[in-house]
Amino acid sequence: MRIAIIGILASVFTFTSCAQSESTSTQGETTTVESTTEVKRVSKAEFKAFLAENTDVQLIDVRTPGEFQSGAIDGASNIDYNDPSFEANINNLDKNAPVLIYCRSGNRSAKALKVFEANGFTHVLELEGGYLNW
Repeated sequence: MRIAIIGILASVFTFTSCAQSESTSTQGETTTVESTTEVKRVSKAEFKAFLAENTDVQLIDVRTPGEFQSGAIDGASNIDYNDPSFEANINNLDKNAPVLIYCRSGNRSAKALKVFEANGFTHVLELEGGYLNW
């Protein structure tokens, strides 16, 4: 029984730890602002829906320039994951604006997702299955 309660509490903590709230006080008034960090792999439907509904998206193709030139999602910029300056290049992006990333099949973009997260990006969605799934 004790193990079950501990497990439930751990689950609740895990689910609520993704959202952080900040409180500010101004002359007796308190305002709570919810800020969430979302860095994850998403389905093609979720990726397309987010892209269609948001105009401030930074759409990044992490394939090689040759792959990018052979076809890409409209509006995408190319930042090659295999380029030694990949990390420096992504740090030129706005870390607070949403970033959508993809590669050919999902392997490189899965690795790139971790690099984005490690560099402080707060909202990154990676296309499951990559461009082949587009």
